[in-house]
Order: sequence, then C-alpha cells, then structure tokens
Amino acid sequence: MLKPITTETAQRICCLVIGPAGIGKTSLIRTILGQGNDDGNGWKTLEGFTPEKVCVLSAESGLLCVRDLVAAGQVEGFEIGSIMDFHEALRMCRTEEFKARGYQWLFIDSLTEIASRCAENLQEKYPSKTDSFKMWAEYSSTMTDIIKAFRDMDSCNVCFTCLQAYDKDEFNRRFPAPDIAGSSLKQRLTSYFDEVFVMDRVASSLDPNDPKPVLVFQTYEPVGLAKDRSGRLAPKERPNLLHIKRKILGS
Repeated sequence: MLKPITTETAQRICCLVIGPAGIGKTSLIRTILGQGNDDGNGWKTLEGFTPEKVCVLSAESGLLCVRDLVAAGQVEGFEIGSIMDFHEALRMCRTEEFKARGYQWLFIDSLTEIASRCAENLQEKYPSKTDSFKMWAEYSSTMTDIIKAFRDMDSCNVCFTCLQAYDKDEFNRRFPAPDIAGSSLKQRLTSYFDEVFVMDRVASSLDPNDPKPVLVFQTYEPVGLAKDRSGRLAPKERPNLLHIKRKILGS
C-alpha cells in the first residue's frame, strides 16, 4: 500500500557535515543539547533553545570533546568498531524500543571511519588483487544501502559527519571532497542528502581586526560540495544544529 505524503514526514532534517579534523564537528553534539560557543570563549547554555535528546553512534576514538556530557548522562550512544556494529546499530534504531526512548537526534560520527572499517573488512574477505573490482562493488553497495537506511529513518533527525579531503581534477587543480574510501561512493555521497554543510573557520565579521577565528557553515562554498535544498539558510550560518533545524523547519 502506498504511503501518503504528510506534513509529519517532512518535520525532520537529515544532514551531512563535512570538515577538516579538529574543526568542531563532534562538538556539534553540544548544540543539540542547547549549548553554544558563539563568542569563542567556551561552551555555555543558550537561552531560547530547548535541549533535545540525542543518541550518538561513534566510530571515532572516543568522545573526548564531549566527555563531560557523557559523564553527566546527557549523551547516550554506542561505539562502532566495525561495519557489523553499524549494521547492528541500524537494526536497533528500527526497533520500537529505540523509538520509545524518545531520541530526537541520531548523530553518526563519522562516515570516514565507518567507511574505512568497511573497506578493511572486505579486504579480508577478498584478499586477492584479482577480486578488487568485486570488493569495491560490494563496498559501494554496502555503504550506500546503510547510509540511505539511516538517512530515511522517520523517527528522528539524523546528522552524519565526514572528514574533508582534497582531490585533483584533470587539470591538476585541487578541490575539496569528502574523505571517504571508494571513488564511486565519494562522487555520489553528497547527492544522498538535502542538506550538506561544510564547516570552516573565518575571521569574525563583528571585528575584522580580531584574529580569533569563528566556526561557520558554508552553504555555497566550496563549489559543488555544500548545498541547501530548503532554501532557508544564509550563505553562512552559525554552527548550531538546533538553530539550523529551526530555520529549515520554521519551528
């Protein structure tokens, strides 16, 4: 039976955040909990933002930058050590028990690490170089299916993070790209999302002479990498997921 489109099915966002190491992608978890670092002087609770419940799937080496939140019980989640763990996490997220926990966000950190572990697993399955084509075909299919499965979850908002790398075109010009294994998956990755943000550092617009950088979302640069299909975001936005959600959904 066909499922009709309703306003309820459009009341969520699924985004991909791409940025270099250390830029603050994992710290975006804090913004879901109503915190901000707009002045660059440390994280603090912001007025006007109600904290939302988040479940974190972490393939990184721990969550040191939000360790205090984990210790306080504000961040729940699971370590992802293999592609099998990622499949298990997907099965868990589809259960009624998971939905009953009332998570409003699923934060997946990061696709770079998860893809790397998927490739390592398949290299063990296909050790011969003659099976290289078969291995990468299965890798692309496996990663695509699981990314789309998480993306299409309708019970909560979903945020993926991914490291940023640089590739070269036929004229040997460098251009930014997702840091993810497999050329086929890398080329298609951003097409799977309506919202793709690139995290960057720029000089403060409040004081051009202030050398202290600020974090921003760039929705127009680098060319071909970031995009905003909602049409509601400015070219540069504050790095706050509740702020982004509010602008896109109008809540």
